[in-house]
Amino acid sequence: MTTASFIDRLPRPLKFAMVGAIAATVHFSVVLLLVDTLDLKPLIANIFAFLIAFCVSFSGQKLFTFADRQKSLRDSLGPYFLISLISFGCNELLFAIALYLFHVPYQFALLMVLLIVAIGTYLGSKYWAFSTS
Repeated sequence: MTTASFIDRLPRPLKFAMVGAIAATVHFSVVLLLVDTLDLKPLIANIFAFLIAFCVSFSGQKLFTFADRQKSLRDSLGPYFLISLISFGCNELLFAIALYLFHVPYQFALLMVLLIVAIGTYLGSKYWAFSTS
């Protein structure tokens, strides 16, 4: 069995989780970098991190997770960006609550929020952005 055929046989949720983990790692790392080196506020750094992680996430989901779907790049980019933007809105809101209401350290708060929001992003991606029906 080749590596490509092994990867093709992986269940879609696992593929999504793998791409999501990479994008979340990028997101988390960019926030840490911007807060620790440029002294940005965590909520501001989170915006820049979202934009960078979105590029990683969309590319991975389009080319890996949902590669078998024949939906064009143009037809999937808009819905995926909207799903990601809604997810980011939830991310930013939950992040702000954790930071300012519960005074959770920003690193831990961001990690929790990224995990929570990932589920909604998967469902929106599967049933809308990359859906062929």
